[in-house]
Amino acid sequence: MNFKEFFQKWIYNDEPDEPVEDSDSEFQQDFQELEGKENYDAFVIVYKPTCFDDVKEICRHIKKGRVVIMNTEKTIAADKQRLIDFLAGVAMAKDGMIAKIYQNVFIVSPKNIGVIEE
Repeated sequence: MNFKEFFQKWIYNDEPDEPVEDSDSEFQQDFQELEGKENYDAFVIVYKPTCFDDVKEICRHIKKGRVVIMNTEKTIAADKQRLIDFLAGVAMAKDGMIAKIYQNVFIVSPKNIGVIEE
């Protein structure tokens, strides 16, 4: 199995290799407190990574087809480009895209959501 096959298998595998605390329940609780919650079909996740280790949580959201807006302002300088490059690969494997929308702010979107700059 080459690297591409391994990476695609990892991206499309819904079963985690190791037990991971599922924070969806936290989002569900916050979401349930919103008035008119039945009007929402999807979440946009705003994430502020501080180091490359935060990539696992961001990838979990991308795998579930969520839009992630990532503010890298507080990210360690040595990890910033590494994080962006890795997430670009994850987005590409999921037929999505990553785009810079402001200084230090990026959006990672799944294949069914496009980003158009005007």
